[in-house]
Amino acid sequence: MSIKDNYMKLKDIIDIMVKSRCEDDNFCIYGSDGELFGEKEYLVSGYPQLDENDNEVYPQDAASKGLSYIYSGEQFADVILSVIEQKPSASNQDFIDALNYYLENDYFLDF
Repeated sequence: MSIKDNYMKLKDIIDIMVKSRCEDDNFCIYGSDGELFGEKEYLVSGYPQLDENDNEVYPQDAASKGLSYIYSGEQFADVILSVIEQKPSASNQDFIDALNYYLENDYFLDF
């Protein structure tokens, strides 16, 4: 199931990724900068492309709203899988904490 090209609450993205064991990571997450929140909606869209000057060009749906790149699907999946491996009974908030930790530290949160 592709989640691309939708606005979704973070908690719903997490639920889908957990249930599918991160089967589809071909997407990026865009939103406003800062801490991630479970009830906040984020745009799930494609990867940025490079223009002729090697500048990143965000997908039109993200660029038109002035959204920032937050996560690649691959990074997002890596964080989710790390939490599942360490804490199989993890709550949604555990995943959010781990995602925020990774954004801040570029390192996985230990449980």
